[in-house]
Formats: sequence, C-alpha cells, structure tokens
Amino acid sequence: MEYRGIDVSKWQGKIDWNRVKKSGMQFSIVRIGYGMYENQKDSQFENNYAGCLENNIPVGVYLYSYALNVNEAKREAEVVLNWLNGRKLNLPVYIDMEDRSQQNLGKDTLTNICTVFCETIEKAGYWAGIYANKYWFTSILNGEELGKRFTCWVAQYNDVNTYKGPYDMWQYTSSGSVDGIDGNVDMNILYRDIFTDVTGKVETKLPDLSNYSGVSIVDALKQNGIDSSFENRKKLYREAGFTDEYLGTAIQNLNLLNKLRGNVDLTSNYYPIPNYNGNSLVDALKDINVDSSFDYRMKIARKNGINNYKGSSFQNNKLLKLLKKGKLLKV
Repeated sequence: MEYRGIDVSKWQGKIDWNRVKKSGMQFSIVRIGYGMYENQKDSQFENNYAGCLENNIPVGVYLYSYALNVNEAKREAEVVLNWLNGRKLNLPVYIDMEDRSQQNLGKDTLTNICTVFCETIEKAGYWAGIYANKYWFTSILNGEELGKRFTCWVAQYNDVNTYKGPYDMWQYTSSGSVDGIDGNVDMNILYRDIFTDVTGKVETKLPDLSNYSGVSIVDALKQNGIDSSFENRKKLYREAGFTDEYLGTAIQNLNLLNKLRGNVDLTSNYYPIPNYNGNSLVDALKDINVDSSFDYRMKIARKNGINNYKGSSFQNNKLLKLLKKGKLLKV
C-alpha cells in the first residue's frame, strides 16, 4: 500500500489546506521548529497543524536538528514536546538530520543523538523517527541500526529509491507542485498504513493467537483460519510494529508469534526479562531466544554503552544485570 503526501514549513507560506486536500494529498509532515529553544518554533506550525485537522489530513511533525551532542538532542526533543503539549498526531515525530554543523561528529555520536531524541519522544507516548538523505543514512549515520528501532524517512531525489536499509517513507523530490501551495513543495510516498488517529504508536487490529500453545507461527495462523503465507506473515510483522526486514527467520517468527499471543511487548526498546536465575549472559539470552554468539553480544554491548566489549566477566555481568531488570536495550 502506498500513500502520497507532502512535508511543509514556513517556507511554503500560508497554505490553503482545503485545496491541498482536494488535490489528493493523503498526509502531511509539518515542521514544528528547529533547534532547542522555545523561540525557534516554526512560524507557520499552528496554521499548518490546524489546517490539517480541519481538512482531515493525517499529520506528523519534524524538527530540524542542530544538536551536537546527546544533551542537546534531549533538549530538542523536550522543546518539541512542549510545543505539542499533548496534541494528537497520526504520524511520527521526526528528527531531521542534515545540517553541515553535525556531519563531522562521527557515526556513533550522530546515531546516539538520533536515539536519545527518539527515546525522549517515545517516553511521552509519541511515535518517533529519523529523516535523512540516502548519503547520511549510509555514510554519516548508522542507518541499519537506527532502522531496526525507529521508523526512517529517506530522501533521494530520483525515479527510484536505491537505499537498501529499512525505511517507511521516501521523499522523492523537492520541486513538487500541489494546488493550494505557492511554489515548490517536497513530495513523499509512505509505504506503511499508520493513519490511526491516536497519540503515539498506531494501534493496529492484529489477529489473536492466544489460544495457541505451540511454537510455530505457521501452525498458529492455520489453526485460526488465517493466511500463513510468507507474504501475509511479512505484512503482519510490519503491522505488529517490527521495523527490521522480515526474512522469516526463527527469531522473527517467534517474536511475531509472541506478539500475537500477547505474551510479551516485543515492540518496546528493551529485551524481555528472562526466566533465568543463573549468572550466565549466554544462557539468559538463550532463554529469551536471542542470539548469544560473541558477535551479537558485542552488538548488544555497544548498544548499551560498552564499546570495547571483550566478553569479560565484568562486562557480561553488567549486561546480565540490565537484562534481568528489563533495561537491556535491543539491538
């Protein structure tokens, strides 16, 4: 499924949203502001937000970021939340990563900036995402890593999008023309149905597999008279909130099965608490069906602030304690 929409800011001036709606635009992402100070709110945000609501146009927001460290990223997220003041959004809150002042900070720093911004937004109940162009996602940010946790909006002005990482929306031109807007406007294609009118993450009607006690997602779907084909499982995987590419792996199938059975909230940012009382990180990860290999533990360690993971007892114990507390961040 594809939806066509626009993103706008004060640079589009006063927009006639009734005409925009009649032109066939199905959603809009409006700039809420830039930076981390209250006086940096977009001068057209209130008009644009109200215009979308009045014309029943699903709406999300983005903030143009100048953050140079995680503390500034957190402040940027907090000012966005102040501006929103609890208002409903149909689409995510995006951090716009493209400023030249940021591009030499290094992948780890910039990826952490995105993560802190998005986590702060999510804690307030909204759905968070990252906007960047293809070059930034592939060369400046850890696009693959971010795409596993957050929704991504990629810009590439081309006839086709050649970005290989995970994404839900593509900005394909900055020179579009839409009735109701004077001058050029950015045009986008959204590949995910995220129009439920809720504050925060979308509540999608998913099949209930709570009556199934086995370990096969295929058998569980068949038992409930639901299409168990790869394509439908892929669709359900996305609708359940998972953002990595569905390949039908054992871990992905188990995660989907558990989600549809209501066993554990696997859409959170943390690994589930294991039913394990021992002192082995490897065994604890196996208990929750997570890859326990050294390479994967190194990824988990990096995600949780350990950049020089060697598999030492001290490092493993630190990760195990976080896991048992439900505070071990997912890769």
